[in-house]
Order: sequence, then C-alpha cells, then structure tokens
Amino acid sequence: MIKYIFCDLDGTLYHNGISKEDSKAIEDIEKEGIKFNIATGRIFVQAVKMIENDIDMNGYYICENGSYIYDSNKNLVFRGTIDDNIVKKVIAEYDSDDATMYFKYDGKVVLLKENKFFTTYSNDYVVDENFSQKDSYNDLVGNIGIVSQNIDELYRLESFFIEEFNDVLDIYFSSEHTLNLVPKGVSKHEGIKKVCEILGANLDEIATIGDSPNDISMLNTTKYSFAMENSRKEVLDAANYTAKSVSDAISKIKYINKDF
Repeated sequence: MIKYIFCDLDGTLYHNGISKEDSKAIEDIEKEGIKFNIATGRIFVQAVKMIENDIDMNGYYICENGSYIYDSNKNLVFRGTIDDNIVKKVIAEYDSDDATMYFKYDGKVVLLKENKFFTTYSNDYVVDENFSQKDSYNDLVGNIGIVSQNIDELYRLESFFIEEFNDVLDIYFSSEHTLNLVPKGVSKHEGIKKVCEILGANLDEIATIGDSPNDISMLNTTKYSFAMENSRKEVLDAANYTAKSVSDAISKIKYINKDF
C-alpha cells in the first residue's frame, strides 16, 4: 500500500503557482492518511514560499536534490554537502564565457555575476562576485549549478566535469538550461531513503512524482513512480506510470491502493 508521496516542484507541482486541482487532491489524499512530501532541487526557503499559500505541509522537504532534508516543523534533519576542497577545485577548473555558475550555499542561491536569463528560474538570489575567492565555505555548499541558454555549451561542460569529477560528484541536467553538480551519493532517491529510515517505511510504500532528469534517481528506484507525460524520454523511461498532473497521479495512487 502506498503511504507516502514524494513530489517534485518545478514542472511537476509548480507551474508559476499550484493549481487548485492539485492542491485539493493533496488535501484529500492526506485525509486518507497518506503523507505528502516535497523532493526538489530548490533551496529550502524557496520550496516553502512556493507551496505555503496552497498546501498545508505535513511532510518532509528534500531540498537541493537531497543535500538538505527538513521535517514538517522545518527542522534540519540531514545535510550532505560538497567538501570545500572540491568546491575550490571546481571553481578553479571552470572556464566558460557563455554560462554562469551559481551555488546553493547556506540556504541561499549565490551567483558569481548577474544573469538575466537566471531570473526565469528564480528572483530569489544574491550576486557575490567575490564568492569564488572565499577562503572557506564551511562545507555548506550543497549544490553547484551552471545555467546557460547555449545547450551545446552545457553539454560541453557536462562532459568536462564528468571526466574530471565523476569519482566525487554526480553531474546531471536538472532542467534544459541547468547543469547540476552535487555530492556523490546525494540524490532525491537517497533523500527518500533517509526519510524512510526516520519514518520506519520501505520503498514499496512510496510513490514518486517528477518530470526532470534530477528526478530519475527517485523514479527508477520506486515501484510506484509517475512521470509527467510531457517529460523528456529518459524521464518517462525511468517511471512505471505517466500522469497529466499531480492530481491525475494522486487519482491513480488511490486506484492502486484499492487493491490493498
């Protein structure tokens, strides 16, 4: 029986807001005793702002693709960040005139320089041109991102960083225009496993809902996984079900649970 739902935000639940249908479906499924949780690449403060007016959150927040996990009372229960020496090495070896590097650091998004294209993703960031020169990051960098409108440049950078850092970092696209570098072994899937340990749950009691490459780790490791039907092929291939929306996925979850 499905007892817990872990759902992505951008492109899955959140489309410049949360629809009334999705909000109502989440409210209804929680009345049946099924806990709704968030699993996102966003930093915690962004995730909270995105849902606070539409969802009465009772579950966990897996943020920064698993680097930070918070409970429903907004207490930090896990932190898995990039070692400072690796951060400095990534900065030193980064070379691009057509992409912008940013960092999810200590609960903030920090850009090295202003990037108007980045505002299509978020306005909630700070620009610190001296960030790359810091002596210490206190092991608080959970995610290094690279954003660009030039897809070919992102693919070039992906290949370079995989070759250089694949033993210590996982490198993947979190959206069409965003490349992510995260600690090895830190993912939405690993975040879900950690929450399951806290809850005393197992993966057969979990449903996952997502739409992007950074959701693949949780989609291809859970039996009840739902990809948004407009997802990229590799995301669709990772999931066992498709859905038009979160409310549609929840309807299918209710149907699945009828057999238990």
